[in-house]
Amino acid sequence: MPLRSVQQGVIGQFLAAVLMMLGSNGLLEIAAPMSDDDRRDQEVHIRGLFEMGLALQVKTSTYLQRHLHTVYPALQVQFSEVASRLISHPRFWYLFAYLDRKNMCFGDPLFLVPSAIVHSHGYAKQRAGRWHFELQASTSPTAKDIWAPYQVGGHDLGKRVLQIIREAGTQSTPQLTSSRLELAPGLLYVAGRRSTGRQTHQQAA
Repeated sequence: MPLRSVQQGVIGQFLAAVLMMLGSNGLLEIAAPMSDDDRRDQEVHIRGLFEMGLALQVKTSTYLQRHLHTVYPALQVQFSEVASRLISHPRFWYLFAYLDRKNMCFGDPLFLVPSAIVHSHGYAKQRAGRWHFELQASTSPTAKDIWAPYQVGGHDLGKRVLQIIREAGTQSTPQLTSSRLELAPGLLYVAGRRSTGRQTHQQAA
């Protein structure tokens, strides 16, 4: 039987937790919220420093989009969110990853992206009270698209999250409820090329 989206989501969250804990030498603690009202899969903090943390939403795809005349494929992830629950905040980030079912791991690179960048630079369309997003990011190490600065290797994920949390701790940040993304009704923002071919891949929150 095929992998269900819920199973894929859980696998992605566990793999992300493993990489962060191992990559930070055990400095990072990862907890799963009891509820998902704020649309975050994991709360990440430095061990012993509870006031310094990061909310993380993990999105995976089992498919890589290949284009003609390019050696490196693109990671393509689609997801949607109820418009009233969409939040953009400096301490809320997305982790996008290719879930390699053959090797049973994440494929490099991963993409660790601030929520504001995802919401404003991904393909976005509002329909029936929901925002629908699509990220299509080149996996080339020399890519020059909007997502290139957010590439991170699996072995470096823990160190990168540590860096983000420490930098956030030196800055004042607004309250989560005051940073809800305001997008005009009917806004259509396109970044990069979209595939028009038939897709059979699985994607999960």
